[in-house]
Formats: sequence, C-alpha cells, structure tokens
Amino acid sequence: MAALTDGLQQAGVRKGDRVAFLLGVTTEWATVFYAAMRLGAIAVPLNLVWTAREIEEGLSLTEANVLIATDSFRGRNYLHELQEHLPGLNASKPGELSIETLPHLRSVIAESRSGQRYAFAGDLGDIARSGENYSAEGFAALSAEVRPDDFSIMLLTSGTTSFPKPVLHTHQSLMVGVAGYADGIETESADKMLIVAPNYHVAGYLTLLMPHLRGAAVHLMEFYDVGLALKVIERERISMMFGFDVHYLMMNRHPHFAMHDISSLTKTMIGSSPGSYDEIKSMGITHHGNIYGSSEYVASQAYLPYRDRHDESVMRLSHGRPMLGTDLVIKDPATNRVLGPDQPGEICFKGPALFSGYYNMPEETAKSFDTDGYFHSGDYGWVDQRGYVYYRGRFKETIKSGGENVSAQEVELFLQMELPWILKAMVVAVPDPKWGRQSRPLSNSSRKSTLTRREFARPAEASWPATRSRSTSSSSPTRTGWRRRPASSIAMP
Repeated sequence: MAALTDGLQQAGVRKGDRVAFLLGVTTEWATVFYAAMRLGAIAVPLNLVWTAREIEEGLSLTEANVLIATDSFRGRNYLHELQEHLPGLNASKPGELSIETLPHLRSVIAESRSGQRYAFAGDLGDIARSGENYSAEGFAALSAEVRPDDFSIMLLTSGTTSFPKPVLHTHQSLMVGVAGYADGIETESADKMLIVAPNYHVAGYLTLLMPHLRGAAVHLMEFYDVGLALKVIERERISMMFGFDVHYLMMNRHPHFAMHDISSLTKTMIGSSPGSYDEIKSMGITHHGNIYGSSEYVASQAYLPYRDRHDESVMRLSHGRPMLGTDLVIKDPATNRVLGPDQPGEICFKGPALFSGYYNMPEETAKSFDTDGYFHSGDYGWVDQRGYVYYRGRFKETIKSGGENVSAQEVELFLQMELPWILKAMVVAVPDPKWGRQSRPLSNSSRKSTLTRREFARPAEASWPATRSRSTSSSSPTRTGWRRRPASSIAMP
C-alpha cells in the first residue's frame, strides 16, 4: 500500500483529488482505497453494473479527476466500453486527458491482470512498482497532512427517483460510524470478516474498515458467489459477515448448503425484513444483526447489538438500537413535531457519523435537513418504549386510507409472517369511494386452489389487531410489532 501511495503521488494524485474506481472486491481495490485515504484524496466508488453512459454521468456528477478501472470484471472490460462511448479518449495520452464532457478528468489508470496496455491510460502495476523505493519517513509524514475534517469518500446513493446523489463524508464521520458499529457487534482481533457486499455500497467500507480497526482479518470475494462463500466460511472459520437477507437465503437454498459447516458465523449484519427471520435462523444463525442504515450515516444509524442476541422478539422484528451518540427521533412529516414511543412517522437523525452534504447539491442538501439539524430520511417507522427502531419502508410507500397511514411493507410482512400459506406478498393502493384508498394485497400462495375472500379474511382479521405495545411483553413474537388498523383499511381479494 505504501508503494502504491508513493506511485500515485508521483503520477500526480494530490490531496483533495476525487479518485473514482471501477474495481471488484479485490486486494487492488483495498490497496487503492487505503492509498487514496493516505494521500488525502477522496475515494469515489462507482457502480459496477452501470453502463458506459451511466459511468460518464457518475464521473461528471462527482467531478472525478482520476479513474482507476479494471478490464476484467465478470466478462466486462470497462476500458473498452469507455473507449467506445467517449471518442475523445482514444486521442488522449496518459495523464493528459481532454474530454469535453468530463473537463475535470485528467487521468485514467488501467488495472489489467492480463497485462494489456491502453494508449490513453497509465497502468496500476507500473505505478505501484514506481513507488517501491518509497521513503518510510515520507510515508509517515503524510499522516500530518490529512485532518479528521478533510473529506474522505463520496458514496453515490442508490437513487430511486433520479440519478444517485453523491454523499460526502469526512475521515471523522466515516470512522465514527465504523468504530460505533465495531463496538456494537463486539469486533475482536480474533474475528474474520467475509466481505460479500459490493464496494460501491457503504457496507463495503464498513466491512473493510471495521475488522482492520480492531486488528481482525478480512477475506475478500470479487463478487458474491454463493457456493464459494460457503466454502470460505467453512475453511477459514469466518465469524462475521454483512449481507442482505437475499445473501443468506441464497446460501440456505444452495444445493450444497447441508454439506458445509458455517457454525463459526456468529456475528452477522443483515439488511433484512422480519419475513426472512425464520429461514435465516434455521441456518444456525444465532445473532440476526438487523440494520437500519444508509450512506448518509455510514449505515450505522441503528443495528441489533451482539449482546441483544438473546432477545428473539426484538431480533426478529426490530432494526436494533441507535448507535451510541446518535440522536434518532420519529417526526410527523407534516408538522416536524417529535412523536412519542410506538407512534409511526418519519425516521430522522443526527450525530457524529452524519454526512457533510451532497456534493455540489446545496439545494438537495438543505431540504434534507430541518432547522433542528435532523436529517429527514423519508423512511417510515417508529421507536418502541425500550428504544428499538422499527423500519417499515419508504414514507412515500405508505397508503392514506380513512385518514390513517398504512405502511405497504408492514402489511406485506404481516401477511407473510401470520398466514402460513402466503409465500410472498405485495401491497398496492387502489381507489376506494369510502376510504379514499385501500391497500390491496397481491400474494403468491402455496395453496393450489384459489382462496375465497372469507378464507383469507378470517385468520387475517383474527391476527391483525395485535398492537405494537405488545412487542415488549408478548410471548409470541410472530404476533408482535403490528399496529392496530381498521380492518376495512385492507381490501381483501
């Protein structure tokens, strides 16, 4: 890493430069990231599934100065794709780019395992070798030039209504989020982390930095390969892994799952819904470390601490508790009033891991915060009497029925968890002359025959009135976490 840091410095990378990259989860990626941090440059991970047009847009939006790209990732050669999309690239020399649509981009660096050379790009291997005679004193001195409040990384959010927004973090906000999570999950030097998250996702950096902060090992997978993940967990005795529920479910449903011993996997971080809990538990996972997080807070707003793994009710239904030092509240989006326990509203938060803003988007940044300094997430949920957070989807996905907000995700989870023949449910809004709108469930059933309205309604109406207040005392976890709604607000098929 020190050699690459020196080589990049010789190649003209300076403090404050925005260094974008298209690399798999490899040693080259980790080395590039750490070298950029050491130089005080700003890391800009780009989405590996983007088309060349989207890559150009990402480079423009972030005003990237340097792009480091591989020519071999799951059959894709990003250098060739950009050559075809950006005609001006072929006429450029390494370090002297002149592309009209990307005026800030001055250098492309190729990472090629086959050793292929590109006339317009420098070579990452050559750059690393050029720094092999680095000065240890000079490398150490770089620490004094990078301050905690300097910018460290720009994460492009997974935008749902427009192109992603660049989330800008300082070294301090990034590391506070990482350290807080490391404390909550009780990371130790003996732990081994398997990184299966993509490195254009905030979780890629959480899972890289957290083990290293505690002196633990990191095992990399260039991309998620289910069969290989099972082998690595067993062979290396992996103890920690982040994944969405789909990562775990894919392992459980793999034809060779029963052939592997994954009992070493004791500390998990899961972006999951309660509907996946039972299947993941059946894998032998004892700590279902559910997360409520986003790029704006280093994915560490709330999580299920390792010490809470014995409380199955909150482990099944909640998204844990706010990180130490995080001020997380529920607000009425219409009045900005802070709501009490078990009252649903918009999840808002502030604290030391909060981002600095969206890069070059002052209006977007301003409208995301209120006058009290809280970031408004647009997420729907509540906090119970004990301080556990319950996320139930985006606020714009709630359905106003009879003057009351019905969370589409909450109804979907209820149907999947309470009605055994419902395999998958999706709720949509339909017009209703009396209630304004009703939530209409569409479901995939294990029943071969068509359910009648009454067959569907009887068990649903029997279970639905359970209130959230029971989540702190009920002995039946599958009946907790649901808020009372009028039965008429759910339109039965």
